[in-house]
Amino acid sequence: MKALATTQRWIWLFRHQPLTIRLLAAAAALLTAAAAFAPPAEANQVDDEFVAALSKAGVHYGDAGNAVALGQSVCPMLAKPGGTLAAAVSKVEGGGISGGMAGMFAQIAIQMYCPQVMGDLASGNLSGLPKIPGVPGI
Repeated sequence: MKALATTQRWIWLFRHQPLTIRLLAAAAALLTAAAAFAPPAEANQVDDEFVAALSKAGVHYGDAGNAVALGQSVCPMLAKPGGTLAAAVSKVEGGGISGGMAGMFAQIAIQMYCPQVMGDLASGNLSGLPKIPGVPGI
């Protein structure tokens, strides 16, 4: 009986609030319900393959989420002007991976996240690479 009285008191208080307060409360309730019942975010298939390739190669990467984020950062680093594989490897080493495994980690990241760059280099197509100042035709 006490719960019913409490509920009726809350309803009475809610009814006598200004319209803006009621609308804000309703919007907050809807957003809370939407967040509670939203489907969980799914991992990308490439990310799963990347983690599997690291495990198969024997690279100890720690947390899979951190490894995926670190792997995804390798390709943009290579695309920057002056970006080198050595700079990418040093960033991977800074991410907590041993020096010997950092090179393999970076190679697997390149194969998984930017295979078009590898294909272009293999075929001799250098148009996708950043322009090198002072070198004609590249």
